[in-house]
Amino acid sequence: MKTALSILLMAIMATWVHAQDFVTISGKVTDYQGHAVDSCNVIIYNPDFTEAYETYSDSTGHYKLEGVAKGRYAALAAMRVNEYPRMQQVAPQDMKLEFWAWNVIAESDITLNLSYGKLELYGTTAFLEYGGRREMLIYTRPMSVTKAIAYQNYMDKADAEKHSIVTVEPQYMSFEVKVDGKPMKIYSTQPLTMKNQDGNPGNDTCYLLQVELPADIYNHTGRPYEVRVTGYNSQNDERGESVYYLEAPHYKHK
Repeated sequence: MKTALSILLMAIMATWVHAQDFVTISGKVTDYQGHAVDSCNVIIYNPDFTEAYETYSDSTGHYKLEGVAKGRYAALAAMRVNEYPRMQQVAPQDMKLEFWAWNVIAESDITLNLSYGKLELYGTTAFLEYGGRREMLIYTRPMSVTKAIAYQNYMDKADAEKHSIVTVEPQYMSFEVKVDGKPMKIYSTQPLTMKNQDGNPGNDTCYLLQVELPADIYNHTGRPYEVRVTGYNSQNDERGESVYYLEAPHYKHK
């Protein structure tokens, strides 16, 4: 009897320990009018951009990725696959680009509500400026679906990316930044041109945002900050957003 009980307790303990190695990432997908988006493909990517986990939103817009191994993932992307311009499965006015979350630190359960539209904010990265300024810098690269559609006849991906210029000019681009849902001041917005390896600037016009820091940045002991950047392209009435998970620095205190 004691042996059977011991085996049962060991099995329960092993199951509990195993469960501690996994987390759940879940949330709701909506459009920018607040309507739920069903059938949205949600994918977590490894650093080499192979797919680690995948699911779809249900009829109420909710999605859930269960059994995600704890760790750090390169990105999470979301959209309805048929809305992607290259698929050419919907009318041009219904085509959209992806939502992205970057540096997904899955050490505990994550709730990530998201929206996506006609503007993609790619490669979003937030980092601290160490020194006298209490601020962070955020890199992001907006891409316009309207411009992407203009190049959709280039069916070869390499050829399309070489010829298409889908970024947004500074006079049309504006941003908002929130950290864990709290609006943050943007001190400056600087357009940049990042050269591709072949010397063609192509798609690589991007922006560097100078943004205020969360007040508790040097004493923060909780989970990573959710830095959410929303962009708006007034030229084509396009909106999009992306997220970066920022770890607070843990410096030694006296």
